[in-house]
This record gives sequence, structure tokens and C-alpha cells, in this order.
Amino acid sequence: MNKKINLIINKTGFVFCLLAGIALFLSEKFENNIVIHALLLAFVISMIFRENRKKFFENLDIEFSIELLLFVFVPFIIAYFDGGIDTRLDNYLLKYLIFFPFIFFIRSMKRVMIFLKATLAGAMIVMFLATYNFIKDYKAWATPVGSYYPRITAILTVQDFANIMCIVLLFLISFLLFYKNEDKKKNRIIKIVLAAITILTLFLVIVNRSKMVYICLLPTIFYIALKKRKRYILAVFLVCVGGYFLLPSSISERMQYIVNYEKDPSSKLRIIFWKTGMEAFRQKPVLGWKWEDRKEFNLDYYEKIGVSKYVHENFLDKLSEWPIYYVHTHNTYLQFLLDFGIVGILFLVIFFVSTFMKAVSINFSKNKENIDSRLVSLEIGTKAALAAWAIQGITDINLNNKYMIIISVILLFLLNYLWKEKIKLEKGKGENE
Repeated sequence: MNKKINLIINKTGFVFCLLAGIALFLSEKFENNIVIHALLLAFVISMIFRENRKKFFENLDIEFSIELLLFVFVPFIIAYFDGGIDTRLDNYLLKYLIFFPFIFFIRSMKRVMIFLKATLAGAMIVMFLATYNFIKDYKAWATPVGSYYPRITAILTVQDFANIMCIVLLFLISFLLFYKNEDKKKNRIIKIVLAAITILTLFLVIVNRSKMVYICLLPTIFYIALKKRKRYILAVFLVCVGGYFLLPSSISERMQYIVNYEKDPSSKLRIIFWKTGMEAFRQKPVLGWKWEDRKEFNLDYYEKIGVSKYVHENFLDKLSEWPIYYVHTHNTYLQFLLDFGIVGILFLVIFFVSTFMKAVSINFSKNKENIDSRLVSLEIGTKAALAAWAIQGITDINLNNKYMIIISVILLFLLNYLWKEKIKLEKGKGENE
């Protein structure tokens, strides 16, 4: 009887993992109000069984998990003793706890691949809708007015769409280049399908016109090309240079603002927010700011440096109903530093360094010919996606964004899975020796 109950719980947990991947693209409310809670509940219930606890700890890196928990809970402790938890806005760090259900319910390569396919299915629905929107609104997209460039999306905000599709694109390229199926006919079909989806995703990423996504794609695609063959780097470089001159002016003109940021409100505002944030940090470096105090400081500082009218006309007047925008720095790391000070950022740095070291230590691609191609594809895709997420954080507040936190949880879960596969492989070699 207990085995049947346990089997039902495990299957239910896996189903909610799949729903988490799909709902990420289709329904933020369903994801955050139902799926995540149900997933955590299924995990807690499953831990009642001794057998499940044993399997869970077999797939858990204890040291990494402790660093993750400290990164999640220390900011709450800081906020609690510095005015109360509600003195920091949009703190969604608790969502990182779904990392633990993921590593328990998705333990095999078969389940990992099913999860990735389910997530891709959700992404493709949004991509088809975005393509429809692009066709429908093409005239407005192709004729931008002044510095305003209409951008393409569906369901997600334009920047979330760009950031997430960039990460989807990196996984698609990785599997397109490194995955091999033993059945040649099946392999050919898979490659054709992957190529078609990759082209569509690349097209949508380009027409979305996110400057930061263009920037973060360059090093990550070069990394993937390097892992395939060193000579591919030159080919990618030539494609990028040649492709730039083939782009329509409505895209290439926006790209110029990466350098000429003073002429673009979106870019100039970020410089203002970063400058204001650094000044705020000097005022309260240890534990950070309560949001209401920082709102007052920011508004006063905008007046002091003579940019108050510019900030209100181009930003606050459009978004003033959401308090977060009064303290928005457009930088993940500066935002975290201002919210939780040096004490909080210390645990973020420890966690980031640990993640980086874990990623570097995984190297299935070094022996591509003798390793399951799915592991190689996962490794390269995960590393490239983690790098992209980190780069995107330079101009967005990813740790205050529900979508981007869940994306990072998925990436961390995949990294943990790869780590455990690496350990198993090393143990197998040791036993054979």
C-alpha cells in the first residue's frame, strides 16, 4: 500500500515539475499560485518515506545546498532585523526552494529530457503567438518613431521574452550541434526539427531588439562554437559581421545605442540609476536600505543632479503605480547590494562562486566521442545559459523577477544533475580501475 502511495506521489510531483516548465511561459499566476505550491507540497509529503529521503540525499550536493539556503534566507534575516520583511520589495528568493523538488522528482536522464521537451513546448506556444503578433504589427515595428522601437512578444513582457528566449536559443544550438541519435534516420529528423525551431527562435530574438540580449549572445555563442571546433569561431565571427550589414535599419539603428547611450532614454536611464545606486550604497553600505527610505533618497538625488524631469518623463510617470520602479537600479547585483548591503551580497558572491566552480569542474565535452551526447549537449547548453543569465543581470534585476528566478532554478537543477552524473562516472572509473 505504501509503495502505491509513494508511486502516486512521485508521479504527481513529476507532473507538477512539467507544469512548472510549461506554465513559466503561459501563466505567471498559475505557476506561482498553484504549481509551485503543489510541487513543494508533493515534495514535503514524499519526504515522509525513508526510501525517498535516501534517494533525495543521494542526488543532493550538501555543500552547494547549504550555500543556496544561506543565499535565500540571510536576506530575510537582514530585512527582519532592519525594519521588517516588507521593507524590501519584490523579494522572490523563496522560489529557489523548488530546486529541491526538482532534483528529487527528476533524477533520470529520461525525465530530464521529458522536462526539457515540456518546457520547450511552452516556449513554442509563446513563439508562435509572438510570430503572429510580429506579422500583425509589422508596419509599426518596421517604422519606429524617434528613439521608440516597438518590440515583439506574446504573454511575457518584452524584456522577459527576450531574456528567456535567448536562453532557450542557447540550449537549442547546443543540442543541434552536439546531440546524436544512434538511429541515423531518426537523428536526421531530430536535427531538421531542431534547426527549424532554432531559426524561428533566433529570428524572434533578433526582431525583439533587446540590446543586452545581443550583447550576451556574442560570448555565449562563441563559447558553443569553441566547444564544437576552434575554427568555427572565425565562421561565427564572419556570420555576425556579415549579418549585421544585412539587418534592416530598424534593428541596426537601435544597436548603435549600445555605444551612443546618451541618445537613447533606455540606456541613459540605466546610467542614471547606476550612479544613483552607487551613491545610495555609500550612504548605507552594511545592511542596505528600506525601500521607502531609498525612494525618498532617489527622488532627492535626481533633483540634486538635475535629472528629475528626465527620469519622470521617460520612466516614472509611466510606471509610478508600481513602487519597485522608484528603487529600480536595472542591475541585479547593485539592486541586491542596496537591498541587503555588504552582508547580503557576501552570501550572493559565495553562491555565485560555488556555482561557477561547479560548472567549470564539469567537462563531459572534453571526451565527446565516448560520452552520452545528451550529457554533452546539456553541459554546454547549461553553461552558456548560466553565463547569459549572469550577463543579462547587468541591466535587469533578475533576482526581483519571478520568471528569471525560476529560469535560474532550472539551470541550477540541471547543473546539479550534471554534477551528480560526473561523480557517478568518476566512481565507475575508479571501480573499474
